[in-house]
Formats: sequence, C-alpha cells, structure tokens
Amino acid sequence: MRLNSQSPLRLQAQTPLLRWLAHEPPDLDRARAAAARIEQDANRAADVISSLQSFYRTGIPTKRQSVDLKEIIGEMTILLRAEAERYAIATHQEIDVCLPRLFASRVQLQQILMNLMLNAIEAMKDTGGEMTIKAKIDSNGLVVTSVSDTGVGLAAENIERIFDPFHTTKPQGTGMGLTITRSIVESYGGRVWANPNQGPGATFHFTLPRETEAQI
Repeated sequence: MRLNSQSPLRLQAQTPLLRWLAHEPPDLDRARAAAARIEQDANRAADVISSLQSFYRTGIPTKRQSVDLKEIIGEMTILLRAEAERYAIATHQEIDVCLPRLFASRVQLQQILMNLMLNAIEAMKDTGGEMTIKAKIDSNGLVVTSVSDTGVGLAAENIERIFDPFHTTKPQGTGMGLTITRSIVESYGGRVWANPNQGPGATFHFTLPRETEAQI
C-alpha cells in the first residue's frame, strides 16, 4: 500500500459531505460537521504517514513514551479504512474500556498494526468480509491485541512458518512484514502468534506489557 494521505481517504470522506449538500434545502449544519471530520481524519492520517515515512528513511525508532493503544488503533483504522472498503471489507473494533496505557514507541505500534491489518485485508481481497481489531487485558495482566479476518484462513503447515523471514504465500509479498512485527513485539518482551478461526479466516494476536511493567 502506498502511503499517501491524498488517496482514497479524502474521496471516501467527502461522500457524507456531498450527501448533506445535496439535500433540498442543503443541510449546512451537518455538512459543516462532516467537513470538520474530513479535516480531522486527514490530519491524523497525515501524521501517521509522516511518522512511518520518517522511520523508513532513518531506521531509527522514536523513543518509548506513554501511549494510548486505543487511540493508535483508531488512527490505523482511519488510515486503512479506504483500502478495506475498496475490497468490501467492514472494520470493527472491540476495545476494553479499562485498557491501560503502554510505554512504547508510537511509530512501532503503528507499524505492528499496519502489518497485521494489511495482512488481514490481503486475505479478503477476493471475497470481502470483516476485519475485527480487539484489545483487552488477559489473566496475566498483559495487554492482548488481536486482528482477525474472515478470509482464506491459515493452512496448518504454514502456522509455524508465517513469521519466518521471506516466507510468504502472496504473489507480490516480501515475506518480511510478519517477521518485522515479531521482532518489534519481542523487543518489548511480548509474543505474537496466529491461529485459524473456527469459522472462516484467521486471527493474529500480540501481547505487550502495560506502562508500569514496561518501565521497570
């Protein structure tokens, strides 16, 4: 996916604005609200793209700091919404209301989520479907985030290999996205794994320590 804040995000966001302006008479209050949301979403997407591009250029991750995982999930959902809708993929979030903050590099969390969400979209390109991002606290007090899809699923022989360097089942894949994801997660003392769903598709999970634990 090309990182371009001027791409389908703006065009998709303009749809409700045009709908309110097309009313007879035009609903200016709702049109103004829609315009404000367009500007806010575009600015947030531009910030995400800028930080990721900076990381790609320098290879130096931003410093670890207190971050809101729910906010980052929201940013990445906005950034990839147009790409998902292009393939008739609906995106859902299920976030624990008591989710604690994390002590992490914001750009690294963006990278993890982008890799897993693009992986889910790729699995549903030919069929459409649903992508669900969940975040909660597990019984050990770790923050568990998962990205699930209703796509082609995982073959049993690939489950242990999908995080290996250069392993890919995609015609144009590099086989490095999930390897990078694992490397980042493990640098925090977390783990990442995948499993096939009981129904269609697969789910990728990763754990990270909460803010106070990561700083010890």
